[in-house]
Amino acid sequence: MGPGEEIDIVKVTGLESSDITRETADIAMLDGQTMTGKKIASRPVHIEAKYRYANDNAAKRMECIRFFNPKFTGDIEVTVMGTTRHASYELEGWSFNEIKGMDNNLSFVADLTLDDPYWYGMDDFGKNLAQKNGLTVFPWRVTAAKVTGLAEQYRGLALGGMTMSYKLLGTETIIENDGDVECGFKAVFTARNEVQNPKIENITTGTFMQVYTTLAQGDELVISTTDRKQSITLNGVNIYQRINRQSSPILLAVGGNLIRYSADVGQTNMDINLYYTPRYLGV
Repeated sequence: MGPGEEIDIVKVTGLESSDITRETADIAMLDGQTMTGKKIASRPVHIEAKYRYANDNAAKRMECIRFFNPKFTGDIEVTVMGTTRHASYELEGWSFNEIKGMDNNLSFVADLTLDDPYWYGMDDFGKNLAQKNGLTVFPWRVTAAKVTGLAEQYRGLALGGMTMSYKLLGTETIIENDGDVECGFKAVFTARNEVQNPKIENITTGTFMQVYTTLAQGDELVISTTDRKQSITLNGVNIYQRINRQSSPILLAVGGNLIRYSADVGQTNMDINLYYTPRYLGV
């Protein structure tokens, strides 16, 4: 729906902001109230639209009825002034507007609810915290023994052995969250040899998560701190009960976050990939 499409948007509300609920408390001998918390409510989105042309109204009517199916959760993608965001929605209700005859353009109203009130960026970001930096370039040759007497432009390309890449030994990296609010992430630990009790920390916020488990070669531990999807799995099996009880779900604050990973044993025996999607207050 929108400019250049068969369906024209007549009116839309709810893209910019959601209602806010303020929690307050009365304190004896103090004027007014004291705020104890804020909560962003679910987001209602109201859409009024009409077909640009009146041809084939019967087929269009059936198309709308099939599309607005209350049994399914939908995904809405919105572009405003060059910025695109998306979110999941539930259908609250919809209806056709009254028309005088089938020669008039069909129009309808639809009300959606975003239970998760945030809009999400179109790109998912990922970073390997224990990545390797490649050193190989082309053209490239390898021989069994070092070759001498080569022309200047070939020196360094024909060696008896050379370093293909090197692994970063630093255990800290900066993760940028350019969203409007904090967001969760998914951290994937992949063991290349034995690893005991892996841990990930957000030094910026002072929070950490550690799992008391031993990873063998090829094991994959996944820690998710995303709202409504928090979990810890080892090779797909839930092991949330093995979490260090002093842990708390790590979120990425707005701006730069200093992330550190470690393990009691085998810290250099694992790869750690971190994935996240920034959240926004409006479009």
